[in-house]
Amino acid sequence: MAEDMLSYESSLRWDRDKMGTVTFPQEGKPEIVVATPPEFGGHEGIITPEDLFVAAANVCFMTTFLGTVANMGVNLISYESIATGTLEKVDKLRVFTKIILRPRVEAVESEEQILRMLEHAKKRCIAANSMKSEVIIEPTAISVKK
Repeated sequence: MAEDMLSYESSLRWDRDKMGTVTFPQEGKPEIVVATPPEFGGHEGIITPEDLFVAAANVCFMTTFLGTVANMGVNLISYESIATGTLEKVDKLRVFTKIILRPRVEAVESEEQILRMLEHAKKRCIAANSMKSEVIIEPTAISVKK
């Protein structure tokens, strides 16, 4: 079945120093200027692979949660999330040992229902499930009963 295997593509061009530009073949997707982080001799103020790695978990979790909410007909009021990735040396290599996602959700559902939907999203999040790093969800659920 075609849905069982999907493919995503990006291209990367080195521009100068420790900087490059990521492009995507799909029309309308913006280019992303990327660089080595300053702590590794790179550039200030430019998106790094480390930023993208942590953001991938954060974005994927949100979009998975939004799919869950839509499927259940939930009246979502707001969603915000902060993600923190911990980079450590393990066996002389730097690796992300964990990523903590802190979603804050307001919905016209009980806090218990919101937390169940967040747990469902955690189980189905493609990026988090594909990472070697532990992905921890520390949610805040706010029920706004009307």
